[in-house]
Amino acid sequence: MRVKNHRVLIVSIFCLLLLPLLAACGSKAVSVEEGTAEQTYVMNVDPSSKNAGEITFDIKNDAASETHEFVIVNTDLNADSLPLDSEGNVDEDQIEVVDEAEDIAPGESKSLTVDLPAGHYALICNLPDHYGQGMHADFTVNP
Repeated sequence: MRVKNHRVLIVSIFCLLLLPLLAACGSKAVSVEEGTAEQTYVMNVDPSSKNAGEITFDIKNDAASETHEFVIVNTDLNADSLPLDSEGNVDEDQIEVVDEAEDIAPGESKSLTVDLPAGHYALICNLPDHYGQGMHADFTVNP
């Protein structure tokens, strides 16, 4: 009996240790960093893909002095190839905006939760000149 109880205890401890790792694997959060102290016009997204369903984008503006926005665009185009208006910004009349978080001040964080079906998305900041300076990233939602 002691051996059997010992095995049950070991298996139970193993499962308790494994549970947080499994929960992390199933997490639907995506980290988005807009700007850094050194570089104002950059967008880092981690990870760059998730499974379809409700996804939360945790957005942080790390730029020293520039306000940003976060726009999710449903598109087959690469994030760096969206149609532009006459001023060089993405022409929002020619794209499908899914959702957005506006006016993210320097040092501010926001979360945006969206139910996304499988497909390709472009994540952009479309404030004047921001997209053209590199504030875009591709994002894939897997079936």
